[in-house]
Amino acid sequence: MNLEIFFKEKKNLAILSIFFLVVLTIFIIIYFETKNEYKYEQEEYLIQIGFFEDYLTKFTELDEKIISEMVGGLLFLYKEIPEIIDKVSAIELLAIGIVETNFKNIKGDNGNSLGYFQIQAPTYWYLKYEYLDIYENIDFLLPWYWDNVEGRADVQIITAALYLYDLKIRYGEEMAYSMYNGGSETYEDKITYTMSWLNVKYDQYTSSRNTFQGEIIPEKAF
Repeated sequence: MNLEIFFKEKKNLAILSIFFLVVLTIFIIIYFETKNEYKYEQEEYLIQIGFFEDYLTKFTELDEKIISEMVGGLLFLYKEIPEIIDKVSAIELLAIGIVETNFKNIKGDNGNSLGYFQIQAPTYWYLKYEYLDIYENIDFLLPWYWDNVEGRADVQIITAALYLYDLKIRYGEEMAYSMYNGGSETYEDKITYTMSWLNVKYDQYTSSRNTFQGEIIPEKAF
């Protein structure tokens, strides 16, 4: 074999090997960066739920059982409909609960709005029709009466989350908060303001992951 041809083939083979090695390296880097980003996104909602639980424990009168039911209901919903994770955050639900009742389990609007998130019967019936599997899985197909709703914190938060999710799909992110309360811009302002200071608290929470830094006094929604 001609030595010139032999070395030329060797050179081409070496260049080809280097090319494939570079491509493989780039592929591996992209794979792990994407994997880490996905892992972060998946963990972010869990951190928010941790903040939700921590806030309710420290700044409301809810007992451990009720808080656990709410957290369990939210985790269940995220598992059943993962796309809700990107649409409805635990912080948003925390803001709605604060603005609506400050997490008091009460009847409002002359008895038409029930529970921590003040859901009305027509809203529930609509959501049950749209998401029947969810309500079947949590064993709740009863009418939206106080006696049925009062002791089901999981049902209440699932219904509130589904309602906000549905509003965002139908009306978009910008109008969802106002439509939660019949199109009230004042209500939207209250939610937005509450979200702003909750996000500050959340940043403080994530800096330590387990405890708030310093003494934090919850602000009023309005």
